[in-house]
Amino acid sequence: MTLAHITSATHPFGRIASARRLTGRLLWAGAFALLGLAADLVAGSMPLAFAAILILGLGLPHGASDHLVAMAGRRKRDNPGHLLSFLVLYLGAVAATLLLWHAASGATLAAFLALSAVHFAIDDVPDGLRLAERVARGLMPVTLPALFHVEALAHLFAALSTTASGQALAKLALFLAPLVLALVLLASVLRIRAGDRAPALELALIASALLVFSPLVGFALVFALVHSRGQTRERMATLHIPTLRAYLLACAPTLLGAAILFASLGILFISGQTPALNTIFIGLAALTVPHMLVTTVFEHRGA
Repeated sequence: MTLAHITSATHPFGRIASARRLTGRLLWAGAFALLGLAADLVAGSMPLAFAAILILGLGLPHGASDHLVAMAGRRKRDNPGHLLSFLVLYLGAVAATLLLWHAASGATLAAFLALSAVHFAIDDVPDGLRLAERVARGLMPVTLPALFHVEALAHLFAALSTTASGQALAKLALFLAPLVLALVLLASVLRIRAGDRAPALELALIASALLVFSPLVGFALVFALVHSRGQTRERMATLHIPTLRAYLLACAPTLLGAAILFASLGILFISGQTPALNTIFIGLAALTVPHMLVTTVFEHRGA
């Protein structure tokens, strides 16, 4: 065997290192899962608090580099117009989402969930077409919780729209959930047959988290530990940033602004003057729309 054929998959030390990384990830995931279970057992506001901390703490970094991705290696001072057009469209998408949510909350929530499913399907399967896996990964977060938590899911959707829309969307999720579960099984089998055991295990763990935990806690675990982690690493590679510390420093202005915003909300929450939770949810959803749309357009233009 030549050196060209000795890879991490074939060299024994590479296999050992890969196994250690997988074990480390599973231990971290297990620790967060225990915290999520504790939050669900305490109930009340704890699932919301757990989801918010996990999403903001581990989920925010991958979106904090949107402006860097949009610049596609261009320097800000050499291309101020490019950055300005990105920021205008980004903020415009936020404003448009808020206006649409105010005008037709049910339809806007349905469109947001569909857009999120497409986003996860594209971003969370980096290799090959894998149609079954893409559909499964896209729809899992918005459908599987309905199998055992349909009332909680309907209540969450109703808080973001209307009671009637929340009930209708939860029923649709419940209708699609068995089909999505079948696609998860098919995708896992295809991965195992191809020798990709780690993605198969990941699919099983994602499905388990979304079925077992409450909708907020399950989504937070999947979003932070799978989607955000993978996208942060992909963006580090795209931006040629070698370490997580350097990446966080590059995103420092955005992270600082987000920290100030959410710290302010935390202070209001503690003092009892916080806005309605549905308002906060809708605001966060509006912030993710340009992340899924505007950044993607600029990224493809740069490519």
